[in-house]
Order: sequence, then C-alpha cells, then structure tokens
Amino acid sequence: MPETIFEIPALLGQDDADAVMFELQDLPCVNQADVDLVKRVAWVSHTAMISAEDIATALAEAGFACQVRASGAE
Repeated sequence: MPETIFEIPALLGQDDADAVMFELQDLPCVNQADVDLVKRVAWVSHTAMISAEDIATALAEAGFACQVRASGAE
C-alpha cells in the first residue's frame, strides 16, 4: 500500500486537524490516516487507485493547502 506524508502549514488547532482527518477519511481508497498537529503533517495509507496529488487536491479544496513530503510503497 502506498503511504504518503503531507505537510500542512495551515494546521493551527485541533479543529483544523479534525477537519483534515474528516476529509481524509471521506476519500475513497484511503485505508488509514493520522494527523500530527504539532508537526503539521498528515500520514495517509491509501491504495494505488488514488494518487498523492489527488489527496493533496482534495485537501486544498477543503482549505488546507499542502505539499507531499514523502511518498512510497510500504
């Protein structure tokens, strides 16, 4: 399974982290996700049916612009 880490500078509080988590869990082909508010990153385990760029686009559309920090297969 591909795993991707996203840097999300707009994570300013728990409400933001919760909103990002909600968006990630709502995406098809996302198996697991975790948001680290302190580091301002999100870790996502997903199938190859959704790309890191697609996930980043969905987060940006939700108001959380991000960059892919790391991406790869498990």
